[in-house]
Amino acid sequence: MAENTCEWYDPSCALDWIGEELQSFSLWVWDGVLDGGVSLLEAIPVPDFLTNIGTQTLPAGLSWAASAFELNIGMTIVVSAYTARFILRRIPVIG
Repeated sequence: MAENTCEWYDPSCALDWIGEELQSFSLWVWDGVLDGGVSLLEAIPVPDFLTNIGTQTLPAGLSWAASAFELNIGMTIVVSAYTARFILRRIPVIG
């Protein structure tokens, strides 16, 4: 089993090590930024009208129509299509 060791006079190996360390540092910073964003979102208090909302159900007729027309699958397809269109419009060559 040959290990990939570097000598002190090998600049390419040192540059590889520096690149890996910079990548690890940037990932650490990005993780900190995302954790800070999550902490900021968790600090937002829940409004009073949402804490006392209880459970909501659809009426029987509307629930039957939604299941007959497979609205859960249809809405998923529509939202996915709009999201893909939005992303593709941002590409300069295509949009």
